[in-house]
Amino acid sequence: MRLLGQSTSPEIAETLWQRRDELLDNGKLPGQKLTATLMFTDLRGFSSLSEQYPPEQLLAWLNEYLDEMAHIVQHHQGVINKFMGDGIMAVFGVPIAHEHPDEIKRDACSAVDCAIAMSHTLDTLNQTWKSQGLPQVEMRIGIFTGPVVVGSVGSKIRLEYGIIGDSVNIASRLESLDKERQPSPCRILIAQQTQDHLGDNYQFEPWGATSLKGKALQVDVFRVLGKDPARSELR
Repeated sequence: MRLLGQSTSPEIAETLWQRRDELLDNGKLPGQKLTATLMFTDLRGFSSLSEQYPPEQLLAWLNEYLDEMAHIVQHHQGVINKFMGDGIMAVFGVPIAHEHPDEIKRDACSAVDCAIAMSHTLDTLNQTWKSQGLPQVEMRIGIFTGPVVVGSVGSKIRLEYGIIGDSVNIASRLESLDKERQPSPCRILIAQQTQDHLGDNYQFEPWGATSLKGKALQVDVFRVLGKDPARSELR
C-alpha cells in the first residue's frame, strides 16, 4: 500500500493485502512480466495557460481537474502510476497479473471506458469553468495494450512502482501524436493491439498505419468515437 500510495481502487488494495506475502520481497515488489493496458493523458496548451494566470489560481484549477480524473481512473479499476504536471500515467491490469485473455480484454475495455468517461467529465468541467471565467481546455489520451515489466524501482531512500517496457513508450507516443490534429475536445487514440480486445462495442475512426516518434515499425492507429449505441441498447 505504501508503494502504490493512494492511487489504487479499494478492490485492488484489498487484493494486495490478501496476497501481501506473495508480492512483497524485503519491502519491495519483485519484477514481474505481465500484459497491461497503459494510458497517458495530457492537456493541450497548458504551458500557454500557465503564463496567463497567477500560480495559486492555476494550481487550484489544475488540482480540481486532476482530482476529477483520478476518481474516474479509480472507478474503472485503474492505478495512477504518476502525475506529470498536467499529465497522468495510469495502468489497467496491475499490480496483480491478469493472464487470462478475458481479463486482458476487460482491462483494455476498462481503459477505453475510463477515457470516454474522462471526455464527458471534461465537457462538464469546461462548462463550469466558462461560467466562472476560468480557462477551458482540450485533452489528449493515448492507450496501448502490451507486455510490461512491473516492480519496485529506486533505492531505500525513495521507491516507486515502476512500469517498464516498449508498451509504455507507445502509449505515450499515441497521446502526443500529431498534436495539432484535435477533432474533439478530448481526443482518444488507441493502437490495433488494444482494439483487438474491444470487440464490437465501440465506434472508431481509422487513422491508418502511422510512424511514431522513435519507433521503426508503424502502428495502426484508431480514434475512439465512443460506445456503439446499437450494441449498448442490446446489452
